[in-house]
Amino acid sequence: MYKDNHAFTIIEILIVIFIILIIVGLIFPILYKIREKSNQAVCMSNMGQMYKAILQYTFENDGYLPLESNSGSCSGEVWFKAVDRYIITDTLPENPTEISTKEKLLRIKQDPIFKTISQDKKDNTRSIKMNTQLAQGTMCNRMIDSISFPSMTVLLFDGRVNNTTVASKYDGSYGSVAQRHSKGANILFMDGHVERIQNGDSDGTVNEGWPNGHANQGIIWDPDQ
Repeated sequence: MYKDNHAFTIIEILIVIFIILIIVGLIFPILYKIREKSNQAVCMSNMGQMYKAILQYTFENDGYLPLESNSGSCSGEVWFKAVDRYIITDTLPENPTEISTKEKLLRIKQDPIFKTISQDKKDNTRSIKMNTQLAQGTMCNRMIDSISFPSMTVLLFDGRVNNTTVASKYDGSYGSVAQRHSKGANILFMDGHVERIQNGDSDGTVNEGWPNGHANQGIIWDPDQ
């Protein structure tokens, strides 16, 4: 009986390894893009849920938006805390032991990048921020129906988390935008729609943003300008 004792040569093994490396090299960028798209979609969904919560808040508070931050002399609820009771009502799991209420809220109120932040910094990190230019000067908070161009005016946006001073704030403006979703930022507008918008080629770790009408984006930060 014929018996083939042929074994793989070193060259054949190297060729197989080379082919595997090529396949991995082709697949990895695809998987990375899928993950990035998934994070972007989750962030957009979170912003949509927070808009519903903010809208419910305005219904119960004579049309006024919650405060942009918890600093200054204004009294009232900051938006990051004000949305909690409405999100809990809509999304609390049937089994309370499945996930803590605090964790559930953070998963919605934060961008997916929050998962990568070290535990000791999480309590002082806000990855999504409210437009600080909605209420200025002596105005503490603003009525939601006082915005002339709601489809162009920023309400919430992807905020920077790499800078400690900026990351800890509940609010911000175009100087604290983070283009972390495939070099674009998710922005929730006053009419409730969310868009991924890109300006330049930032990787999301440096100052990036748009003053009113910059780069023909038609984005409004200061509704009174």
